[in-house]
Amino acid sequence: MNKEHATRDPEKKRSKHEIHAVITGETSRDAVIRLLADEMASFGMVDASYGESVLERERSYPTGVPTEPVAVAIPHSERIQVSKTGIGVAVLTNSAKFASMDAPENLLDVKVVFMLAISSDDGHLDIIQDIMGIIQDRHVVDSLLTAGTPGKIEEIMHRELTARENKR
Repeated sequence: MNKEHATRDPEKKRSKHEIHAVITGETSRDAVIRLLADEMASFGMVDASYGESVLERERSYPTGVPTEPVAVAIPHSERIQVSKTGIGVAVLTNSAKFASMDAPENLLDVKVVFMLAISSDDGHLDIIQDIMGIIQDRHVVDSLLTAGTPGKIEEIMHRELTARENKR
């Protein structure tokens, strides 16, 4: 698996959620999910089994969303496997096929994956609402696609989440 990790800058404004990003050339849905789960596990956000749990859930409840300018996916799984609430973000240099949540028979060419790790009911709806706002903002999605580094992706996500958190 090829991926690029972020270099974290503690001086940057951070949202209340932990965010870890990768840029990858993976084209397999399963490989992208495992890559993100491994990245999140390496920071103690989720258990090592989280990726397989997400894949199992994805088979029954697909998470592809047909947004513009590109389709995105928002995979997640059970809270019991989550230690810290946060988001893993993968920007794909190629697309990966994810089934659409609205019409599972349709496969979408996904370019951005937001893997959610939510440790409790607190803020569950807020984080989902925040991500939905982000994916509907064409400018933000374009910024993520052209960010160029995992650190820049994390910076964009922290900025966008912080702005939404401050509006509540």
